[in-house]
Amino acid sequence: MNNPQSISRAMMETLEWLAAKVFSEIDKECRFSERAAEVGMGADGTPTCRIDQVAEEILLRLMDERSVPLNVLSEEAGLIDRGYDRTLVMDPVDGTYNALMGIPFYSVSLAVCTRSMNDATDAIVRNLVTGDTFKAMKGKGATWNGRAIHVRDFDPDNSVLLVYLGKFCSPASNAIVHKARRTRSMGCSSMEMCLVAAGLADGFYMNSKIYKRSLRVVDIAASALILREAGGELYDLDDRILDMPLDLENRANCLAVGDPAVMRWIR
Repeated sequence: MNNPQSISRAMMETLEWLAAKVFSEIDKECRFSERAAEVGMGADGTPTCRIDQVAEEILLRLMDERSVPLNVLSEEAGLIDRGYDRTLVMDPVDGTYNALMGIPFYSVSLAVCTRSMNDATDAIVRNLVTGDTFKAMKGKGATWNGRAIHVRDFDPDNSVLLVYLGKFCSPASNAIVHKARRTRSMGCSSMEMCLVAAGLADGFYMNSKIYKRSLRVVDIAASALILREAGGELYDLDDRILDMPLDLENRANCLAVGDPAVMRWIR
């Protein structure tokens, strides 16, 4: 009989291999000048840029080469039923606009789930420029480049919030900005939630007034597990623990926090 711990370690090794291969191959397969070319429409209903397509093709090819025993849910290809019980929820490039602008803050995000985001067992988020890697296994804690990480206690006088801003943000976001001592809008939700998990920020606030601009499960499945394994939590904007089904139709706004005191302070 297979040892469950050995199976879990093998799955994490597979995720590490996939993320490392995307990191090493993306620039070879897609030159900077080619990144922004629109090559079609993704399964999530948004335009697909060349860099998104290339990263997804790398991942799908590698999964076939190694016969990885997982279905796939990806923003470009949608759901690929490969006949397994579990699904690799992946965003080949989270923070695409950063990638197009040359801003070194975008990632590949991979999580293994069964029915919804909250039953994720393994997750990895890797910065596709720096190689910084955040990982988590259910019940095993979270790491950043191999070092254990944990959320920080909240201090209002030294507060740091990461906030979704721009044309489509809710007016409530502007009020949030003025509460914190420091605010950043980084453009990559998976990495921003990982910064909360690492104790570098107190929260990540996403509140889009346009539903289709809100987050999908592929954006945050991996970082949600990393955050929770680091001692934080992810809520919807009605203060309920956020879960999301494994589809591309459902979207959500959210608040990721390290310390529950952040929720009371924001309100």
